[in-house]
Formats: sequence, structure tokens, C-alpha cells
Amino acid sequence: MAFCKNCGSELQQGAKFCENCGAPVEEANVQQAVEQPVYTEAQPVNTPEQEGLAKSALILSIVGLVLAELGLPGIIVSAIAKGKVKKATEAGAIGGKLKAARILSKIGLILSIVMTVFWVVYIVAIGGVMAYGISNGAFDY
Repeated sequence: MAFCKNCGSELQQGAKFCENCGAPVEEANVQQAVEQPVYTEAQPVNTPEQEGLAKSALILSIVGLVLAELGLPGIIVSAIAKGKVKKATEAGAIGGKLKAARILSKIGLILSIVMTVFWVVYIVAIGGVMAYGISNGAFDY
């Protein structure tokens, strides 16, 4: 496909003059249309199985984070979520859900461990206060 160098109109094949502006068509006067390939970076997409694994890992990570204040239940659920993240990664899943699940499962696990230590110290302290009070007759009426 050729175009007139003078006006840019499309030229008929074998034409000696441009039908639009009347300029003579010479070899030097013809601008060949060069189609430039359009490169777009394809966004990788998860398969339904990978998407399901990433979604379940994210949900478990959120539940683990919510249960973190209870201590041990948060540890259990967050550890399961970390396992799901690992399984999804091994299956080739990618994307924001998996990244969020990875981060939330780590935060949930750390927070759950901290809260478990807190509850153990709390219970031991309450037990110590109770034992001290009982031994000193604080609860005798």
C-alpha cells in the first residue's frame, strides 16, 4: 500500500498521479506504509486451580490474623495458611492475592506467637496472685 508524499492519500496500485491532489507519483514521491508491530506485554494469568489456591491461602491468612489475639488458634490457622501459600507458589500461582496471603500469614503467625506468650504470662501471673492470696488468707471470710 502506497501513500502520496504530498497529501498523504492512499494511492491506487500503478497510479501515475494522486487522485486527491494531482501530484505526480514517482518512486521517490511514494511513501510506503510500514506496519509497526505492536508489542504488548502479556499479563500472566492463573489457572482456576492456581486462583483457588491463592484465594484459599488469602482467606486462611485473614482468619489466622483475626484469631491471632487468641494465641494458639491463630498459630494453627496461620501455619495452615503458610502451607497453602507454599502449595500455591509451587503450583505456579502468582498475583496480589498470593502476595497478600504470604504477608498476612507471616504477620498472623508472629502476632499469634506474641499473644500466646502474653496469655501464658497472664495466666501464670493470675495463678501466682491467687496462690499468694490463698496462702496468706486473703480469701478467708
